[in-house]
Amino acid sequence: MLLSFIKFSIVGLAGTLVNMAVYALAVQSGLYYLAAAIVSFSVAVTNNFYWNFRWTFKGQTANRSMRNKYCRFFGVSVLNLGVNLLLLGAFVERFDMDKNLAQLVSIGLVSVLNYFMNVWFTFGEKENEPCRDNAKGAGK
Repeated sequence: MLLSFIKFSIVGLAGTLVNMAVYALAVQSGLYYLAAAIVSFSVAVTNNFYWNFRWTFKGQTANRSMRNKYCRFFGVSVLNLGVNLLLLGAFVERFDMDKNLAQLVSIGLVSVLNYFMNVWFTFGEKENEPCRDNAKGAGK
């Protein structure tokens, strides 16, 4: 699990760079900071799914289609986006934090929750969900 967390963190760091670049560009272009966070999220979540699917959790949950995994990953990410937006709004509005720093801190805080939710829900094997290869080998 430690190796997958390290890989997830590397992907997350790259995704954070993508997120922050898109976010900063959107805010600089005049987009409201919360809308900019949603736009940057949309770009970063797809980037993160691709690399987590291909590298971090490669070959896990073979019984699920890539679309199923993406939908699960996206759902977990949307939930975490909600937490991120709540934190971002609080940091900016209540604590008068710089918008870019607030976004970075918010991303960091939801990262651990994001990892465990994806390990369990998106890429986790359930006992009642045997791998397709195991089912074929058992003659099912």
